[in-house]
Amino acid sequence: MKNYYATNRLILLLLFLSSPLFCGEVLAQSTNVTARSNSGTSRWTVNNNTQKSSLETNGKITISDDEKSISSISPGGYLKIEKTTFGNSRSLFITNKGGTLDYEYKEGGRSKPYEPDGRVWLSEILPDLLNSTTIAAESRIDRHYAKGGVKSVLGLVSQLNSDHVKSAYLGILMQKNLSQADVTAVIDAVPNNLDSDHFKLEVYKKVPPAYFKDINRLTRVVSDIDSDHFKAELLKPIFKANVVAGQGEKALQLINLVDSDHFKLEIAKTISFQNISTPDLRFLVDSVVPKIDSDHFKNELLRTIINSNSLTEERALIVLSGVNSMDSDHFKAETLKSLCSKQPSERVKQQIRETAKTSIESSHFLGEVMRCAA
Repeated sequence: MKNYYATNRLILLLLFLSSPLFCGEVLAQSTNVTARSNSGTSRWTVNNNTQKSSLETNGKITISDDEKSISSISPGGYLKIEKTTFGNSRSLFITNKGGTLDYEYKEGGRSKPYEPDGRVWLSEILPDLLNSTTIAAESRIDRHYAKGGVKSVLGLVSQLNSDHVKSAYLGILMQKNLSQADVTAVIDAVPNNLDSDHFKLEVYKKVPPAYFKDINRLTRVVSDIDSDHFKAELLKPIFKANVVAGQGEKALQLINLVDSDHFKLEIAKTISFQNISTPDLRFLVDSVVPKIDSDHFKNELLRTIINSNSLTEERALIVLSGVNSMDSDHFKAETLKSLCSKQPSERVKQQIRETAKTSIESSHFLGEVMRCAA
């Protein structure tokens, strides 16, 4: 009796391991999935201890409404599927020949009629294949969108097997002429479906820039990203294009959502300091610069502002106050000397001298500043 149960358990395990193509998250620990795309050809491969599978596509592919067969392939295109499980191999090559689909089906390397075995095999593996790759993604999205709008497509996205595929679907959906409410629905679906900051960003980059004029929306999206690198990649083009221009402190406060000094500086340097208002400049110097830990990066940012050709006497004095958050005599001196050369009014030079005397301990660096501001 024990041998009977042991044998049954082994059979069930083997059946489980040989389940349809692209087993997704279940086999994540032992499965290697790769995807490549080049010159209109996409290739997907899966390798694990029990099976080796590959998929190659070229051209536009559409599927039947029941998602169990291929409806069409664009002229010159093709779909090729190969799968080996426990040494048993099957393959299917579908091409468009003269406007009709041509099927080449093989088992163990030997050609066999597509009907009925090839058709049955394709119908069994196609649903999981569709959820694990991006083949026919556009036609699936179009069909669901026509049936139930964004809500229906988002329901489909929740069934997909990887961040890569989900991101691709959401990106395609975002390219439709969506209402503001629909865009919000897509954005709200991102953190519920994607773990990878890289793929989240791929979706967010397709959001119409005008949507982010609402700082609260932009703040919510930035807060959803963990990586400072990807936060910066999202914010830099938005600041550079002045999408959030005129929103002052709220916009600048977004920089403080980033922890890394390097990426804070990258974002801040995309700001058009020639156009920034004096109150906003004061907020930047008083509330953003002190949140940068490195004096090196503080100095870089302040000198970027100094060199922006917008340095009135009043704005020079605001920038000068940024030196108060520095510890390094070297960087204090670098900032003050740069300021002295760009805005050498007597009022500014006097304040530079007073600041240097009260904050720089090194006689060497103090001397450099005093000579500049003499």
